[in-house]
Amino acid sequence: MKTEQGFMFSPHYGLQIPGGDLKARFSNFSSIGMGVDYKFKNNLIIGVNYDWYFGNSVKDSGAFSGISGNSGLVIDQNGDFSVIRLNMQGNYVSAHLGYLLNINKKERFSGIFMSGGVGVMQHKIDILSSELTIPQINGEYEYGYDKLTYGLAVREYIGYQHFVNDSRYRFRIGVEFNQGFTQGRRTWDFNANKSGLDKRLDLTTVFKIGVIVPVYTKNRADEEFFTD
Repeated sequence: MKTEQGFMFSPHYGLQIPGGDLKARFSNFSSIGMGVDYKFKNNLIIGVNYDWYFGNSVKDSGAFSGISGNSGLVIDQNGDFSVIRLNMQGNYVSAHLGYLLNINKKERFSGIFMSGGVGVMQHKIDILSSELTIPQINGEYEYGYDKLTYGLAVREYIGYQHFVNDSRYRFRIGVEFNQGFTQGRRTWDFNANKSGLDKRLDLTTVFKIGVIVPVYTKNRADEEFFTD
């Protein structure tokens, strides 16, 4: 039989539902990431988590109203209407402390997993356009439109972890709540014609699902040898 402690690597997917100030800028978006946890014999868990944000969920349709015509479209240097795509892009890295509440005492890696942590949340508008024909929103000029934002964030998670020794299906599913005490990091917002250093409260509710790959630190026999 395996040990009661060890590492758990968990690649995961998340559906992110924004709230607070974040809701005004983006609609629902996705994330993929990796969690690395270490479970102790007393069921305490410490770990780190990384999520990469992505999606085409930008709500700010007037992002270039200052340089667009009456049609709302930007005209490139050839006199043609340009095609510009706006995507959501970001990152979130955190460290956490949690506890695994076993439902079945014989399955020491299964049960209700609860954790809380702190980290850094970052997001921006990723502008995809031709650098050759639309120079007014590329290079350094892009910094005036991408609304780069980052800051301290805290997270809370609760979910179910299925990890049975005689089963090859090991997964974790749950809901996560994030509160980002962030700030805009661009000195000037070209479109709004004001400072881009606004302080924000960016919230997300995340539905996450991931698989678990274990790496045991020792087997049960070793544990019994050291505790006798």
